[in-house]
Amino acid sequence: MALTPQTLSLIALGLGIVGFGCLAGPVILRLTGRGQAEPLGSGKSLRSPLWWVGFVLTVAAIFLQRMASQSGG
Repeated sequence: MALTPQTLSLIALGLGIVGFGCLAGPVILRLTGRGQAEPLGSGKSLRSPLWWVGFVLTVAAIFLQRMASQSGG
C-alpha cells in the first residue's frame, strides 16, 4: 500500500503539531506559573524526555513533508 503525497502531508502535519506541543508545553506551563523553572545553567530541560520526544517528532514531520513534496504533491 503506497501512501499518497496528501496522506504523507497530513501525517507530517499531525506529527509537527504534536512535536511542537511537546517542545512548547513546558515553556507555556512555566510562563503561566504552573511549572517550576530549573536553576540557571542546569541544562535540565534539554535532558527531559518530553523535549526529546518533541524534537524527534518534529524532525520526523520535516522528513515526511520533504518526502511528500518530492513525490509529486
